[in-house]
Amino acid sequence: MGFLNKMFSKDPQYPDLAGDSTAAQQLAAIKSNLEKLAHDVHDPMEVVPSSDGAYVFIGKPPKKFGIAWIEGDQIKSFKTLVEEHGMSTKDVAKLSDELRDAYTRNDNTEHFHTMIANRDIVVTPSKTLEKDVRNILTNLH
Repeated sequence: MGFLNKMFSKDPQYPDLAGDSTAAQQLAAIKSNLEKLAHDVHDPMEVVPSSDGAYVFIGKPPKKFGIAWIEGDQIKSFKTLVEEHGMSTKDVAKLSDELRDAYTRNDNTEHFHTMIANRDIVVTPSKTLEKDVRNILTNLH
C-alpha cells in the first residue's frame, strides 16, 4: 500500500523539520511574516531560509511558480521588482527563467516539512540555492 500511496500522491512526503535545526531557528525569526504570507497565498509554498530572511517559491517550481522574499520586516515579490526597478514583462520572464534554472540546479537538495499558520510548507535549507536566488535578485540589470 505504501508503494501505491507514493505512486498516486500529489506531493512528495518530506521528513519533519527538526525544531532545533538552524533552518527552524531562521524561520522562527521571521515567523510573523511567514504566517502573513501563508494566510495571503493559497498556492503551495517552499521556503528557502537565509540568515536575514527567506526566499519563498510559490506554486509548483520549477514549472509554474512565483517568488516572494522576506527582507527585514518586509515581504517583497515580482510586483515589488516591477515597481522598484521598472521591470517590463519581458524582464520578469527572464528573471523567472533564471530562478527556474537555479531551482533546477539545486533540486537534489534535501527538503523538509513544517507547519506555518496551519499550512503544510516545504522547507529547503540550501545555502547554494539561497546564494543563487540572492545573486539573481540583487544583480538585476
